[in-house]
Amino acid sequence: MTLYKQLTLGAIACSFTVCLILFMVLCFSNTTVLKNQQENYIEQILSSNITVLTSIINRDIPQKEKTQLIESVLNSLLDQPMISSASFQVNSNSFDKNLTNNNQNNTRASMPAWFKFIFPINSLTVSKQRIDPFVTLTITTNSAYSYQQLWSKTLHSGFIAFVLFFISLFLTIPLLTYGLRALKKITAYSARLPYQSISLPPQQDLRTIVKMMNQMHAHLEVNFKEQAHEAVKLRERAYRDEVSGLGNRTFFINELNSWLKKSHNGGLAIIKTTLIDDNYHNFGYESGDSLVKQIASKLNESIIYSDLILARLSIDEFAILVPNITVEKLKLMGETILSVVEKVQLDSSIQDEQSTRVGLLLNDIPTTAGTLLTQLDNALSKAAQDPQQPAVLVKGSQTETALGKQQWKSLLLESIANNYFAFHFQPVIFKEADIYHFEVLTSIKKGKEEFSAGQFLGALEDLGIGSLFDRHVIQDIIKKLNHNRKLGPLAVNLTYSSISDPTFIRWLGSLLQNNKALAGRLYFEIPESSFIRQPDATGLLCSAIQFNGFGFGVDNYGRHFKSLDYLNEFRPNYVKIDFAYTHQLNDQTKSDLLASISRTAHRLNIKTIATRVETETQLERLSELFVNGFQGYIIEKRNGVLVEKNMIGSSTAPNSIKVL
Repeated sequence: MTLYKQLTLGAIACSFTVCLILFMVLCFSNTTVLKNQQENYIEQILSSNITVLTSIINRDIPQKEKTQLIESVLNSLLDQPMISSASFQVNSNSFDKNLTNNNQNNTRASMPAWFKFIFPINSLTVSKQRIDPFVTLTITTNSAYSYQQLWSKTLHSGFIAFVLFFISLFLTIPLLTYGLRALKKITAYSARLPYQSISLPPQQDLRTIVKMMNQMHAHLEVNFKEQAHEAVKLRERAYRDEVSGLGNRTFFINELNSWLKKSHNGGLAIIKTTLIDDNYHNFGYESGDSLVKQIASKLNESIIYSDLILARLSIDEFAILVPNITVEKLKLMGETILSVVEKVQLDSSIQDEQSTRVGLLLNDIPTTAGTLLTQLDNALSKAAQDPQQPAVLVKGSQTETALGKQQWKSLLLESIANNYFAFHFQPVIFKEADIYHFEVLTSIKKGKEEFSAGQFLGALEDLGIGSLFDRHVIQDIIKKLNHNRKLGPLAVNLTYSSISDPTFIRWLGSLLQNNKALAGRLYFEIPESSFIRQPDATGLLCSAIQFNGFGFGVDNYGRHFKSLDYLNEFRPNYVKIDFAYTHQLNDQTKSDLLASISRTAHRLNIKTIATRVETETQLERLSELFVNGFQGYIIEKRNGVLVEKNMIGSSTAPNSIKVL
């Protein structure tokens, strides 16, 4: 509960208590007044009426007439609402017998019984006598009349207390709102991400708190930037070529192994140019370094693919990895590479028509990084042997079942129409063996054939219809979550084309708004390259997800040689560390780098998850390196929760499902 609500409820309680006490005081005061009024009134009535009755008795008139006059006086007494009964007794020599008259007023009170219990007013019976002649007048008060008066006064007092209560609220609540407006502003700014410095409020005590918060924020901001820059520098020393700014040989081999574990469908290129060596030899290191930077920059600008890996293998060699690329595009990429280097050569003073050779390799079978590099070297050797063919393409296999882009498109449309999609839910666990979520791995199953997402996503991205695939998967997953409350939480991967599609972002925002009940049971995973290359579109997507209460994570965290400052801007729920950092952990450099980038996420309270955890040794080593969660085959197998197709998960929130 907020301080404003506490103070408001306290003010309401105090006002209510004061008004209630005032009301009770008025009620008891009215009761006392009515009792005193009743006593005074009956004394006056007795004194005046006994005199009248005595005078009637002393008159020299017939007894019958005296009786009638006495009854008339008594009846006039009973006409008064405060008197319930009156009796008159006479004992005189002038009467043959005693005269007694006793009449009653039957007036009744209409009020709740509990009211009579709380405020009792008893009937009062008083007698007055005269000796000469000997007469007695007895009057009993009517408590019902007194109760009616008290009830009327109580209602009036209650109305006054009620009005005072609302007047006090009308004055107190605006004063609290006005007095705490600065605190409310501080709270709103503190909850806003990213945090912004708060202007100093007029209140002296709050001013001190705000100064401390701003100083702490500035200090944390500096520490985070230092930590992020430290992680970037450490990563650069381990995996980045200092001259070109690209990844080095170690980085490329790690990414190659990661790709082979995941898909193994795609193309590779190796570029070797004598321009660099000649420049170093003829013009010195400064000129040579400048040429390397120029070639690297031009290659990076000219070759644009969603998941491109570009690295410098040696002094005069560059390598490129493009998953899920077609033969035509791989050939076009080879021509682009030659064109880029040729333009750089025209700007230099070295003229050599055979300065650059390109080896291209198309692979679609499981293999090893060493084998692929050997095949690339062979392709490069063939290119060097034929001056007329500076770029040579070889294929890792001639798979007959490989499909073209249009065939993949037809298969996708057919799968959407006939619901050929199958889902495998792979768990992500935390150290406490709690399941955080299940990642949705989608495949197409048509008859006896099954195609994984890694086989067809590249073609869908090339055709720009990845959003069509994402829409169907998301709708299907939401239907499953709505139908089965025990399913989830689930995490769905988004394609690059969806992230850059404004129509998809609007569609997803509307869909999530209509399914807010699933918040906490559905996450979205966005590739890190989207945060680097498409920050504006990615920002819109993340805003739509967070606005509706859903979460998102970063996939392939740490892959790109850019600052990690984007974490502070977007604040994802979790990051999935790139596979290049989570294997071969006996390498101390790689372990230090993993710990560094994990600490950067920890500083922002972002969970870190290691993927493709396949051995117990790898799991134990990762547990020591600031990694929160784990995902992979060993996670499914070791806990006895080997997740099958369409597995049912948990209905509870993250961090609450125990693995048996």
